[in-house]
Amino acid sequence: MNPLRLAQLEMFCAVVETGTVVAASRKLNCVASNVTARLRELEQLLGQELFAREKNRLLLTPEGRLFYQQAKAVVDQARQLTDLFSEGTPKGVLTVGALDVALKKYLPDRVPRFLASAPGVEIRVLIRPTDTLERMLVDGDIDLALTDGPIEHPMMGSAFAFRERLAIVLPKGQDALRSGQAVFLFNTDCLYRRYFEAWLEEGGVGGGLIHTIESYDVILACVEAGLGISCIPQSVLSVLKAERHADVNVLYPDDLQGSDIYAVWREPGLGPLGQIFVDSLKTAVS
Repeated sequence: MNPLRLAQLEMFCAVVETGTVVAASRKLNCVASNVTARLRELEQLLGQELFAREKNRLLLTPEGRLFYQQAKAVVDQARQLTDLFSEGTPKGVLTVGALDVALKKYLPDRVPRFLASAPGVEIRVLIRPTDTLERMLVDGDIDLALTDGPIEHPMMGSAFAFRERLAIVLPKGQDALRSGQAVFLFNTDCLYRRYFEAWLEEGGVGGGLIHTIESYDVILACVEAGLGISCIPQSVLSVLKAERHADVNVLYPDDLQGSDIYAVWREPGLGPLGQIFVDSLKTAVS
């Protein structure tokens, strides 16, 4: 079966609403023979007579009345779609993937700023590790990522968003790392975990169990209890300490690699909505 065409539905509805083929052709600014041909095509396609023809009159059949009810809804919706972007305000669905550090501290004031400037946009913000974000970008599952960068990839472009430092968190009263201490870290996909493990290995400090806990709140509680140490992004730690009134010792070694966070997108470009979002990041960077 050939698919229905919108022009057929428009002409059918116009005939119903104006009463004659001639009046419908004037309304649609086309010749009457074109309207007649489209009506015949439509009836043949449906295998059903939509009009009873009496001399120069077209009378809706019961089947035609049922079809008009549904065809009218389709035509009206098509007209709404045509006008969807006519107001000049940004509209769309923007999907953003972000590292936990971006969601914890940096996005809470950026996302409201973006939505205030683009109230017609639906935003979806997902938390994912670095490797997953890059894969989702390549696959087209997200429009934009806030991840470690810059990304050197022929299919991707990037712009600096903010800088992240790494903090070593020790139990209260401890001011240096000790060999054999337990370490509490986020999941193995976490780039910061890999930085810290490499730093421990280079410094010859280690030997303790490494616990994987996907909750910074729980990690901080374990350190507070004197059970071991951790490495937490500064932005996350600052929020956690304020929320929990945590009593721990914090070090920022100069040789512990941090990370620059970039907004990353697929080339050939961001598109209007992505650009508005990235601009909101830039204006918020202190």
